[in-house]
Amino acid sequence: MKNNQHESNTFDVIVCGGGPSGVAAALSAARRGAKTLLVERYGFCGGMATAALVNPWCGHEFTDQATGRNGAIIGGVFKEVVSAMHEKGGYGSELSPAAFDDELLKHVYDTMLLEAGVVLRYHSFLKAVHMRGDTITSIDVFSKGGGETLFAKQFIDCSGDADLAAMAGMPFDVGRPEDGLTQAMTVSFRMANVDKADMLATRNLRKARALVEPYFQQALADGSLYYPYRPFVHFYDYPRPGILHFNMTRINEVSGLSAIDLTKAEIEGRRQAYVIGEWLIKNVPWFKHAFVEKVACQVGVRETRHIHGLYKLTQDDIVNATKFSDGIARSRYFIDIHNPKGAHDVQQKPGEQGAVRRDFGPPEGDYYEVPFRSLITENFPNLIVACRGLSATHEASAAVRVMATMHAIGEAAGIAGATAAREDKRVQDIDGKWLRHQIPFMQEPPDFGALWKAANGYPWTLIASV
Repeated sequence: MKNNQHESNTFDVIVCGGGPSGVAAALSAARRGAKTLLVERYGFCGGMATAALVNPWCGHEFTDQATGRNGAIIGGVFKEVVSAMHEKGGYGSELSPAAFDDELLKHVYDTMLLEAGVVLRYHSFLKAVHMRGDTITSIDVFSKGGGETLFAKQFIDCSGDADLAAMAGMPFDVGRPEDGLTQAMTVSFRMANVDKADMLATRNLRKARALVEPYFQQALADGSLYYPYRPFVHFYDYPRPGILHFNMTRINEVSGLSAIDLTKAEIEGRRQAYVIGEWLIKNVPWFKHAFVEKVACQVGVRETRHIHGLYKLTQDDIVNATKFSDGIARSRYFIDIHNPKGAHDVQQKPGEQGAVRRDFGPPEGDYYEVPFRSLITENFPNLIVACRGLSATHEASAAVRVMATMHAIGEAAGIAGATAAREDKRVQDIDGKWLRHQIPFMQEPPDFGALWKAANGYPWTLIASV
């Protein structure tokens, strides 16, 4: 283990995890002048967006109720990413306006991070945390080259599972309070060489799905297809010819904190993906010449730990469109609970196990905010948790977990971390009201620019469920 402190292993800010929140955190920290290191276990950034093929972006969508215009309530780093993807032809389609090319996203993230001066450390796993009281002094990472100790003034946990926070001893809960179960997992996959002409002609995602749905329901009814995991066809368009993205697999009662369960989930998810893929090829005319083009290399995990922050976001905050003086991110994504035990549908009504209700979110034309206090605790003066492991109930977490929202949360965390490092402050002493005002889009109305245009004026706030 290389553990001597020197300039090359010492940073102002270390970000653990290169998903959407981690990328945004590292970018905003570096742009604020902090020497920033991003540690990521894969050989690329993107997290759920790339390794797990989660698609499309969600959380930013906003439809003006008076005019029907579609826009976005999240800007900043997220808008930069979308703009770069759009310019390169890898963002949006008429049926799925927020769909993106995940391979292109890896390149866009790399480019933005390197241009900002972020030091990237891929193929590295968090192994241990070293503390002085409740302050993190350094972390150990493990890679092909062996172990190494890395030092920083401030740390930002963007691991998704709050791994760094847990290793540091930060209190947390797992899953829902009654039994500790977490939301179902999904292995996403893509079909290529699909004849999409009739689907695109509908100019409406739900109508496109409706072309395939009768075949699926008939197969379930006559017993020729056994598929109890999701009771309807669920795909999105993809911004490349002949490709559709599928979110149809379900693995229940498994933990994202267990290597044994993750192994089981990924094997089962791949099996389900090929059950659906092969059935489509044999039975649905638009898929006659199609094939399973890609299956996610990682199962999509929706929920694990929830830290005990200074403020716990609740389902009431989501449905009442609560605003906060220290609000640092905003979203209107609904409480999208994929039932931990499996239900007839994937959405579980908050508070009632097994019951179903869709679009359980803020009123149309409004949105909720995420406060900075949900990213920090009373102790741990140099640790910010800026991932789905932030302080929220099982229900609220099901709303804020999505990736556009995570870009916004990470951006705020990076600003806070860089400021705390520069001014030698505890993160608890960063003024949340001040932080809010460092994020321009938090002061601005929704953006209705052409970048966010949805198909045929369709309110895209009703399109997505991931």
